[in-house]
Amino acid sequence: MNLESPVLHAADLLVFPVLTRDRAAMADLVRNILGPLHNARGGPGPLLNTLTAYFDAGCVATEAARQLNLSVRALTYRLTRIQSLTGSNPADPLHRYALQTAVIGARLLDWPTKNLGP
Repeated sequence: MNLESPVLHAADLLVFPVLTRDRAAMADLVRNILGPLHNARGGPGPLLNTLTAYFDAGCVATEAARQLNLSVRALTYRLTRIQSLTGSNPADPLHRYALQTAVIGARLLDWPTKNLGP
């Protein structure tokens, strides 16, 4: 899960059992929201890493670009590419929620390394 804090509070982890309670539904969300990233040149990995860094940086493109050792322009290009592939805009709050939940699900389900089925 890449949780970096040396001390974790139980209340901070309550969301994970909720998200994983219905594994089939989470797999379906990941497939439907992030599945189109398979059509990207280089596969879904770089774009999934971009979303992870973007969300981890509080949706601050400059900080996410720094974490990924990219220019801000390259990062925003990737975000635009994600939007064109998935139809979800990471800057739109409703889309961002679905994307971020799918990214968390992808981490929990080890996607795209593991196939999530049909």
